Amino acid sequence: MKLLTHFIIPIILLAINSYTVAIPASKHSTLVIAAEEYPPFEFLENGKPAGIDVEIITNIMKKLNIPIEFKFYPFARINMLMKKGRIDAATSISHNKKREDFLYFSDAQKSFSTTGKIPDDSMWVSEYVFFVNRRFTCSLHFNSYDQMIKEKYRVGIIRNYSYNQQFSDAKLDKYVYSNQPEALRALAEGIIDVFPCDHTIGLWLLKKHHLEKQLTFLPKPLFCKPYNLVFSKKSDYPNLENIILQFNNELKKMHKSGEVETITKKYIPTMNYKKNKRPLIFVCENWKPFEYMDNNELKGIDVEVVDRIMKRLCIPYEIKIYPWKRAWMLAQKGKADAVLSISYKASREPILYYTQEQREFNETGIVPPDYLWQSEYVFFIKKSNLNRIKFESYLQLAADGYKIGKNNDYSYNSEFRSIKLNTTMYNSTEDGLIALAAGDIDLYPMDKSVGIETLKSLGLSASITYLPKIMFSKPYLAPFCKKSDYPELEEIMKSFYKELNLMRKSGEYKKIQENIYTK
Repeated sequence: MKLLTHFIIPIILLAINSYTVAIPASKHSTLVIAAEEYPPFEFLENGKPAGIDVEIITNIMKKLNIPIEFKFYPFARINMLMKKGRIDAATSISHNKKREDFLYFSDAQKSFSTTGKIPDDSMWVSEYVFFVNRRFTCSLHFNSYDQMIKEKYRVGIIRNYSYNQQFSDAKLDKYVYSNQPEALRALAEGIIDVFPCDHTIGLWLLKKHHLEKQLTFLPKPLFCKPYNLVFSKKSDYPNLENIILQFNNELKKMHKSGEVETITKKYIPTMNYKKNKRPLIFVCENWKPFEYMDNNELKGIDVEVVDRIMKRLCIPYEIKIYPWKRAWMLAQKGKADAVLSISYKASREPILYYTQEQREFNETGIVPPDYLWQSEYVFFIKKSNLNRIKFESYLQLAADGYKIGKNNDYSYNSEFRSIKLNTTMYNSTEDGLIALAAGDIDLYPMDKSVGIETLKSLGLSASITYLPKIMFSKPYLAPFCKKSDYPELEEIMKSFYKELNLMRKSGEYKKIQENIYTK
C-alpha cells in the first residue's frame, strides 16, 4: 500500500530515448537556485535549506557534478530576479503562458493546462483548498466562484502567484499579500474570509506559525497543478539547456525508481496527527456488501476504503459492527468516533459533524464530494405478490392499506416519512426481510444492494425480489462524532474526506467496488 500517495501523484513514465550530454564540473560560479519557504518541499531549518525538493535537487546536481546554492526570497522577488537573470533557477514554479518569455518549460509542462496530463518531469503536484477561520466554518462554504462573489467573500492571494485560469478569471474581491504567512495572519485577524493554499503546505505553515487552533480548511478542493524546477532564459550560466535536459532525465528516473517517494516519506510523516493511545472507532451495522462480518472477518467495500485511508493518515483504527440501534447510541454518547453508512438528517446535527455540501443535498439534489457511497432504495416484496401489489406513490400505498416494514432510527427520505403509512418497526435488515418472507408485512424498503446481499445470506433469494421503481436515492456518509474526545477529530475528518475524494477521482474506489462484487 502506497503511503500518502496524493502528495506525489503516480506518474507513468515513458521510455526516454534522449541522448546524454556529459556535463563537466563547471568552472562558472555556483548555480543559484531560488526558493520561497514552502514546507515540506523547501524551507530553512536552523538556517540551512531542507525539504523534499531540496534533497531531490541536491542529489541530482551531485550526479551532474554541478555546485549549487539555495537562496530564499519572497515569491515576488524571485519572479523579478528570474526576469533579470540574477538567479539561474527556482523551485516550485508552475507553468504560466506569460512566464515562457523568461523561463524554460518542457513541452510536457506547457501542455498540462490544456491536456490535464501530469508532466513526468514535475517535482510535485499541488492540491489547493480554501483555508478559513475556525469561527466561521459553519457559515463559510465553497460551491462555486459565482456563489463566493454573490456572498461577497474577501479572498486573499499572493502577489504574482498564477493559481489556475478559472480562479484568476473569477471577479472575486481579492486582497493581495506578499507571502503566505502574511495572508494566513490576515485570515486569523478576520481581514479576509478565505485564502487558497496548497493543503500540505498550509497545514505546515499553521503549525509553524501557531495558527492551527485558529484556522482550518474547507475539504472541497479548488484545483490541482504540477510544480517544477525552472531555469531562467536570462541566466548566463553555461550549458544551461543541456543541464535542464539532464536534470529532467534524472528526475524521471528518480520518480520511476521510487526514490522520490522515499524522500517524500521522510518529511510527510511529520504531518501525522499526534500519536493516540487508542484507535479511532468507526461503528456501523452489518450491511453487506459495504461492511459485514464473514467467518469472524471484517469485509466490505467501506472496510477496504477505510483501511486504505487510515493507513495513509497513519492513524490506528477499529471498525465495530453492532445492531443499528446500539451503533447510534454509541455515537450519541461519544463512545464512537465516526459512523459508517449514515445519511444526513437535521436532527442528527447535535451528534455528528456534517459538511455544508452534505447538508444541502436534500435541497439541491447535488451529491456531496465527500460521500461514502450512493444508495438506491426500493421496496422488497414476495415474488408471489408481484402481480398483486403495485407501487405508484406513497399516497397510493397508504390508501391501499399495505403493511410496510421500517427499521428503527432510519431516516429514509422526507417524502416517505411525511406519509402516514401502516408500518411495523424492526431492529435490523435481517429481521425486516424475515418478516416479509413470513407474510407479516407486504413491503420492506431497503437499499437495493444491501437487500440483495442480505437475501443471499438468509437463503431467501428464491422467494423475495424487489419492485423496479426506485423509491429515492441518497448519499451515505462517514460523519465523525461531536461528543468524541479523540484529538484533532475535525482535522482527521477533513483529511479522511480529502483522501476519499482522491480515491474516487483516481478510479481506486471503483476498483475496490468491482473487486468486492466479483468475489
